[in-house]
Amino acid sequence: MPRKYLTQMEIENVMKDLDTENYDDSDSDCEEELENSILEDNNEVDLDTSANFVENVESLFSWKDVEGSEAKNVLPFLGKVGLKFDNSNYKNEYDFFKLLFTDEILSVLIEETNRYASDILNIHAETSDKRKHAPAWKPTDNNEILKFLGLVLLMGHIEKDSLQDYWTVNDLIETPVFRKVMPRDRFLIILKFLHFSDNSLKECKDSPTYDRLWKIRKIFDCFNRACKEVYDQNV
Repeated sequence: MPRKYLTQMEIENVMKDLDTENYDDSDSDCEEELENSILEDNNEVDLDTSANFVENVESLFSWKDVEGSEAKNVLPFLGKVGLKFDNSNYKNEYDFFKLLFTDEILSVLIEETNRYASDILNIHAETSDKRKHAPAWKPTDNNEILKFLGLVLLMGHIEKDSLQDYWTVNDLIETPVFRKVMPRDRFLIILKFLHFSDNSLKECKDSPTYDRLWKIRKIFDCFNRACKEVYDQNV
């Protein structure tokens, strides 16, 4: 196939296009240089102004140590800080845990969890085939809730990829204490119904007495009272 050569006119047209492109590029470069120059000038002015301001301020004021009546009189704290009781009879972590997580809090937790489970199950009395295979609910009690809370706290120290892995029988990753304390399905159903308030007492958000913490108000108030009874907070 014979090679095709450009005609003289085609070559001239290409050169014109190149000249136009070079001109546009150089013009753009000039604009950028001009903008950079303006920015540099502004920065120099700002720096000079700032330096002059600092020099003027330093010439007006001189630092000296505060003495005599000008010194702030810091009064020593004479109150008692610490536990309000003799803790010598407290032998383990559970004893101190019960100081703040009181029987009152435990009672609220049990009452509201059982109430919420009953409400939900009554609403969905007609179960599907899938729900018929789910573990039946029975009211929880003091001993079981403490076991549940103990496992929750232990999960903070033992990390797993999923909640179900805490009950696995895989030799590589099993932690037998979880299934010894409570069956997995029972733990999951308590977790599902765990509650801290009576939903029937919820107020409208437009009400002037609406409490944004109503979901945890009982637990919150009980915990605050326990803190005040246990620890002297005069700090």
